[in-house]
Amino acid sequence: MYSIQKFSALAPTTKAKRFAELLRILILQLGNDMAQIRNEYEHYAEWENFPASKRLNGKNQAELIDLYKDFRTEAGLGFERDVYLENEPGDRSEAVMQTLPYAVLAHNLRSGFNIGSVFRTSDCFGLEAVHLSGYTPDIDHAMLKSAARGTERWIPHKRWETPFDCIQAHLANGYSIIALETGEGSVPISTVEWPKKGLIILGNEELGIAPDLLEKCSLKVEIPMAGRKASMNVAGAFAVLSYAIRTGYKF
Repeated sequence: MYSIQKFSALAPTTKAKRFAELLRILILQLGNDMAQIRNEYEHYAEWENFPASKRLNGKNQAELIDLYKDFRTEAGLGFERDVYLENEPGDRSEAVMQTLPYAVLAHNLRSGFNIGSVFRTSDCFGLEAVHLSGYTPDIDHAMLKSAARGTERWIPHKRWETPFDCIQAHLANGYSIIALETGEGSVPISTVEWPKKGLIILGNEELGIAPDLLEKCSLKVEIPMAGRKASMNVAGAFAVLSYAIRTGYKF
């Protein structure tokens, strides 16, 4: 750790680089001296009279990553792949496959990470849109942005006042309403002949899809479980479903 005299004498880019280095350690949880690293950062931040926006208190991981990116920019450096993955090496400016006429409605998902993963999966498998309703987080949610890795900026999305409005709009345009749900009446995913257009309904992580929404679905799809658990995480299940649609869809 620098003394206040030595730190004050450093060039601005060198200071920014040191702040970025400390944040990288905190973000990736490198080593066993997290408290010492936080203490060093806060000492430098106090010496620089940083505002609250540049202090560590109360920040989640996504906000730390944004701060890390700012310091890397101030230091004249690029991002590091293991820390900031919004634009990964190999990403493309245009999709390489035709977009499928399939959208997803996420109703009452509480986890920003889950809905962010839904955005990223929708991009990866070429689904056309993500729809939000209930208390599902908005796209400016920090955890959503962290998991979505920038895909929320180009995947079409819309927030609906009620999920029924979204369902009705899609029914009027010839979409089949598909529930990703286990239970009576569900069809194993490997046996499904996918409709030409579909709106996939995702429900709450704990409670699943509400019965009044299930009534609107013409198809219920389940992923058979081989282990002891009866179901899997909603974001993971959606990824499996999206892959099945992409590989089984007949244009």
